[in-house]
Amino acid sequence: MLEWKPEAWKREWTFTSAPYAVFVHTPLCGTCQAAKRMLAVATEVVPEFRLASANLNEIPELAQTFKIQSVPCLLIKRKDGNIYKHYRFPSVVELVELLKNEGEIA
Repeated sequence: MLEWKPEAWKREWTFTSAPYAVFVHTPLCGTCQAAKRMLAVATEVVPEFRLASANLNEIPELAQTFKIQSVPCLLIKRKDGNIYKHYRFPSVVELVELLKNEGEIA
């Protein structure tokens, strides 16, 4: 999972084609660490879904730009140009289904 740098995140978001997701987290968030592990497994099952991560402490403007309410948050850039925000990380199975559905992957 590629970690976004503060100086390059806008370029990454703008020029990476959908489906694309960014896992927004903070380093001291225990739920974020568990969600990151689940996402690592989910992206092994759905490798065609590109995923990056972003530390909200290093890139605070993400919270304002995307109106992020809490962490962990999965920002999904859909093929139609819309953005979906996902805050629940209950299981790997649910994350796999989410990535497949949001990415329109069979």
